Parts: sequence; structure tokens; C-alpha cells
Amino acid sequence: MFQRKRAEQGAVTVFFIVIFAAVFAFVALFIDFARMFALQAKAEALVHAASRSVMSAYDRELADRYGLFAYGQTDGNYIMSKVLQDQLEWGRRNEGLPLLGGSLDSSSIEMLRPIGTYSVFEQQIREQMKYRAPIDVTIELLNRFKPMAGVMKEASNTVDLLGKLQKLYDQREAKLDELLDTQRLAADTVKPYAEVLTGGSSGSQGEVWNGSITSLADAATEYPDYVSMVEADAGKEPEDRMYTAEIDRYRAETGRRFTELGRKQQNAEQKHASHLPQAQVLLEEVRQINEQMRQTIEEAERRPEQAGYNDVSAGTSTRGGSSDPVGDGNVIADIRAQAGSLLLPEEMFVDLAADLQRQTIAFAELRSAGSSLLAQAGSVTAATASYTAFDSGVNRAARACDNYLRQFVFPGSGNVLEASQRRLEAHRSSDKERKATEQAASAKLKEAAGWIRELEQLKNGLNEYQAQFDQLEAQMEANRSLNRSVADEQLAPAGLNEDLSEAGRASMANMDGLYGGLAGLMGGMSDSVYQMEYVASYFHFVDVSALNGLLEGKSQKDKLEAIRAQLAPERQEVEYILYGAHHPGGNIAAAFGEIFAMRLAIRTMEGFSKNAAKGNPLLIFASALLYGAQHAVQDMLALTREGKIQLSDYLKVDLTYRDHLRLFLLLHGRSERRLSRMLALIATNTGVDPAERATYAKGKVTVAMPLWFLPGVCKALGKAGVVKGNVEGSRYYAVKQADFSY
Repeated sequence: MFQRKRAEQGAVTVFFIVIFAAVFAFVALFIDFARMFALQAKAEALVHAASRSVMSAYDRELADRYGLFAYGQTDGNYIMSKVLQDQLEWGRRNEGLPLLGGSLDSSSIEMLRPIGTYSVFEQQIREQMKYRAPIDVTIELLNRFKPMAGVMKEASNTVDLLGKLQKLYDQREAKLDELLDTQRLAADTVKPYAEVLTGGSSGSQGEVWNGSITSLADAATEYPDYVSMVEADAGKEPEDRMYTAEIDRYRAETGRRFTELGRKQQNAEQKHASHLPQAQVLLEEVRQINEQMRQTIEEAERRPEQAGYNDVSAGTSTRGGSSDPVGDGNVIADIRAQAGSLLLPEEMFVDLAADLQRQTIAFAELRSAGSSLLAQAGSVTAATASYTAFDSGVNRAARACDNYLRQFVFPGSGNVLEASQRRLEAHRSSDKERKATEQAASAKLKEAAGWIRELEQLKNGLNEYQAQFDQLEAQMEANRSLNRSVADEQLAPAGLNEDLSEAGRASMANMDGLYGGLAGLMGGMSDSVYQMEYVASYFHFVDVSALNGLLEGKSQKDKLEAIRAQLAPERQEVEYILYGAHHPGGNIAAAFGEIFAMRLAIRTMEGFSKNAAKGNPLLIFASALLYGAQHAVQDMLALTREGKIQLSDYLKVDLTYRDHLRLFLLLHGRSERRLSRMLALIATNTGVDPAERATYAKGKVTVAMPLWFLPGVCKALGKAGVVKGNVEGSRYYAVKQADFSY
């Protein structure tokens, strides 16, 4: 009993030791857990701070000159390591009780996404301009062009319609002329036929024939004498015959006339068989063109390009802008409504078809009479034909021939072709004045085209600038290779289309695109808008006053000296970005060509109102284009003299050369080649290679800490995924990553 009591006295102690060991292990494990989580948080803060410090070493020149942020040339790993070491050292000095005892194991920084890539470059432009662009663009552009949206829409629709109709009208009228010419060609073959039938006669019935027979009418007149001579010599010996020579001569001459008549009739038949069906085809083509004109008129009011004008016109005006429409839009719409007067009425086609049928029938009657006459050739020469039948055949053929000639050859009130020509000329009453007006307008277009060609040719003799453009081209292509860009670009032609109608339509097409861009602008900021403002704000453009001498007509030497400095790449950066010509004169020439086209569109709009009283739509169209070309030339001179021009006679606001370039940037939209040209200029001006300057940093830090308790348990828990990081031996490693971009 005593032994049993003694054994029970140690039970509490053993139990307490077991409980204490478990509690101690649990507490110790949680102490290390707490230290591990604390190290995780500290490592997170360290990697963020270090990565931000690395990103603070951006290239100052890029930021100051172009508002772009890209990493500079300092070693990023050095900055990262230095910041981490300093932070850890500072922490050790300031910790009263060093619970963590963490140390830097390793660090690295990876620089990615160079600013030379399109997506990064566009994002930085977007960030730079998103607060500035809406103010500049909305107020400066929308307020200037919104009041003209309605009248420009009417002008664009009218130019598009009348430009198409002018081409179709000229084609139709040319076909009509060809139709009448084809009928005349067929008719002209009857004139020599008539000469064989009724040419001058040198003998008369009852006289002994001793002259030449020039026509079958002569042969018919002399036929009774011929028969008498044949009968007188009949049955006589050859030496006794009195009229052998006369008989032989009559037979030979008359035989030749019949042969000639057959040949002329065959030729006339061939010509009529080919020309009259050809005329019928031409008439059908005229009808088709007329119908095409009708369809063009019907489709004119459904042009999709109207949407941009409508959106701008319906949009809300910004502060300080006038929303009142200007111009004579209704007058221009009325001009377009008159386009139906250019169509030929159905009665015209019925008459022309009837004329063709009439000519076919008239020739058929002539051919029938001629064939009947030719059938008598053998009996006439044999003197066996009846005089009455021969004379009647000649007279019948002569009447049919005369009837044909009076209707289709001889001038007079009965000439069918002349009547058709008069009807056509009545329809073309304005054509002569229109053609003269078109020639005058084309002369003005050629004057402007000559200026642009001169600008284009200024590249000659500027080898030092050409070398710089060659370098820019090489850098642009290198950037395109970096971006693996295969996108092509439709470059604006430097010259003007010297076809008057096409020049007018092209200028209005540019205005369609401009208002489409402005409508898109009202719907929200796009990359095109941001890039437009970025280019206009950070790059240089030509001083247009230096071009005045060229437009005013100074000598070639004076022109080159005046403009020479402006041809350097650094003086025409905006033009180079916009048009991409890699020679000194091309970009300025393209800019002036586009400005002229814009002025031509606006001034043509004004010209419609000023010439509306001229009646004929095509004459009004030609007069409007002449007015537009004349005033556009004057505007170009004013732009180089004063640096600005009024938008329109209807809207007294000024547009500078820079304003025009901004509009064209908006009009042309986004282009990968344009982005590469911008980056090529930046590289040239700063010496910074965009392909080597990163904008994105991926920092990675590994921090180590000694474990105080149970490292094996911690390692097992780490493998099970309970804790993050790695345990190696008695040390715990926390790995953290932070990504930052500009």
C-alpha cells in the first residue's frame, strides 16, 4: 500500500511536462510563423520601394522634350540592390529588438516593353494628351467647322452628283454624235450611187448618139437611138454595117454604168448593213447612260458620307462656339434638284429610233429599185429590153435615191439627221459656255499644280538634307522591324488632279473625311485625336512665310535661298510625320496640295451660291469650280503672306497653317508608319534609341531570415502549401515580385 501511494505522487509533474512541451511547440511554431509573415510583408514593401526607385531614373530629355517616360541609362540592378541594402540596414539600426534578422539574399530587375513599340508609345501619348486634347480640339476645331456642316453637306452632295453626271453627260453626248455620224457615213454611200443613176446627160432622144454616157439616165435617153442602130445593122455583113462604132461604144459605156451601179449598190448595202446596226447599238448605249444618270440622281440623297455632316450639325456646341448655321444650303440643294433637266426625255429616244427605222426603210426601197434596174442590164445591152421598162426602172431608182438623199444627205428642212442634230443642239445650249468655263478653271488648277511641282522639285541640290532624310528612313524601317509591322500606308499624292471634275470631287471627299473625323471626335476621344494634338504640340512645322517668294513668282535661285532652311528635316517634322516623303520637298508639297484641295472645296461651296442663276446645272457646276479655283489660289497666296486665311466668306474665323496640319492629321487617322516616323524623329533629335528604352520594370527580391524553432516542421508545412516561401536548413526565404510601368 505504501508503494502504491508513492507511485501516484509524480503523475502531475509528468502530465504538466507533456502539456508544456506541446504548448511550447505550438507557441514556438507560431512565433516563427509570425516572423515569416512579417518578413513576407517587409519583402513586399521592399520590392515595391526598390522597383519605384528604379523607375524614377527615367530619361529626362525624353520627358522634357516629348512628354514621354522611358528608363534612362543607369544600371537598374545597381539601383535595386542599393535601395534594398539601405532599407534593410536602416531597419536593423532602428529596430529596438531585432525579431526578424532578415537579410538580402538576391535581387534582380528586368526591363521590358520598350517605348519604341506601338502599343506602349500610343499609351503614353494617350496619357499625356487625354486632359489637354479635349480642350484644344473641341473648342478650336468644332466651333470653327460646326456652323458650316449643313452647307458643306449640300455642296459635297452636289459636287459628287454633278461630277458623276458631267462624265455621264459627256459620254452620252459623244455617243449621240457618234450615232448621227454613223448614220451620215451610211447615207454618204448613196451620193456616188446617185451620180451613176442621174449624172449629167450629153445626148437626147431622137439624136444620133455620139457622146459619152455618164449615167444610166443618159443610157435610157439614148436607148431608142441605140435600138434603131442595132436594128439598122442587123443582118448586114460586117463591112456593110454603118453603126458598129456607136453600138460598141453604147454597149461599153452602158455596161460600165451598170457595173459601176452594181458596185456602188454593193458598197452602200455593206455600209448600211454595218453602220445602221452599229447606230442601233449606240442608241441603246445612249439609253443606258441616260438611265444610269437617272439612277445616279436618285441615289444622290442616300450618300453615307452625309452622316458625318449630320452628326456635327446636330451636336451640342461647346462654350464660346456659335451653333447658327451659315451659307446658302437651300440654294445648293435646289441646284442639285435641277439635275433631272440633264436627262433626255423618252420622246427623244423614240424619235431617234424612228429615224433609224426610216433610214433603213428608205434604203431598202432604193436597193429594191436598184436591183430591179440591174436585172435589166443584159437585155439593155442586147437591145431587147423595152424602152418603157428601162426608162421606168431608171426613174424609179432615181426617185428612191432622191427621196433618200433629201431625207439623209442634202441639207434642208426635210433632212432627218439635221433635225435630230438641231434637237440635240437645243439640249446643249449651255455646253459651249460650260466648256469655256471648264478651260478657265483648268488653267487655274494647272497654276496651283505648277506651284506644287516646284515645291516637289526643290529637293534637287540639297544633298545634306537628303542624307538626313535617308537616316530617318533607316530609323523608321528599324522601328517597323521592331514592331514586325507589315501594314501599308496610302500616302497622299503631292500633286493635284488636273481633271477639273475629279479635282472637285476629290476635294469634297477630303471634306467628307474631315467631318467624319469631327463627328467621331464628338463621340469621344480616339487615338487619332490624341496623336493629332501630340504631333501638333511637340514637333516643328514649316514657316509658310518663307514660301511666299515661290508662289509670288521670284526667280528659281531666290526661291531656293528663301526656303532652303525650311527644307531641313527638323523644320518640317509635322509634315514629315503626316506624309512620309523621304526627300526635302515632298512633304511640304503634299501639305500645300492638301490645303489647296480644302480651300477648293470651301470656295466651290461658295461658288454654287454665287452662280446659281445660270440655270444649267453643269454650267453652274463649272462656274462654281472656276470660282473655287480662282479664290483657292488667292487663299494660298494670303496664307504665305499673312500666315492665316479666313475659313469662308460665310464664316469669318481664321485658320493658320498649323490648324490645317492638325485637321489633316485627324483626317488621315492612325497609321503604323506614322508612329514609326514619330519615333524616328525622336531618336534623331534626342539620340535615344526607342528600341532600347524600357517602360516596364519587373523587380524580384529574395530576403532570408533564420528560423528560431522547429525549422523541419516549417519546411514540411511549406511543402504542404500552408506557408509561402522556401525553407532551406534553418533559414527561411521570402520571394516577392513587383511590376511597375510608366
